[in-house]
Amino acid sequence: MASMSFMPQLKEFLLRNGTIYTVRKYRMSDAMVDVGGIGECHRIPIGTIKDKEDLTPHLEESGFESVEDWWKKIRYFIPNSWDTKYLYKVVVLDE
Repeated sequence: MASMSFMPQLKEFLLRNGTIYTVRKYRMSDAMVDVGGIGECHRIPIGTIKDKEDLTPHLEESGFESVEDWWKKIRYFIPNSWDTKYLYKVVVLDE
């Protein structure tokens, strides 16, 4: 099973809320993934993000306080503006 990593505060958000939206540099398939400290989750590809306005509909389930904070973190991990940014929904599976 593939795995996904999250920053500690986002892992806590996922554990508390059972779902999170995340942006990654790589295109990944719909799959079951292991999130360390949480367990099995369902990773669902949503689409791509072109700019920070695309994040607005998903902010409440992102673990970030503002679109600006989320965008800054995305740009930290994906510094090249021309790189494709893939949006995923990750859902904790009930044991």
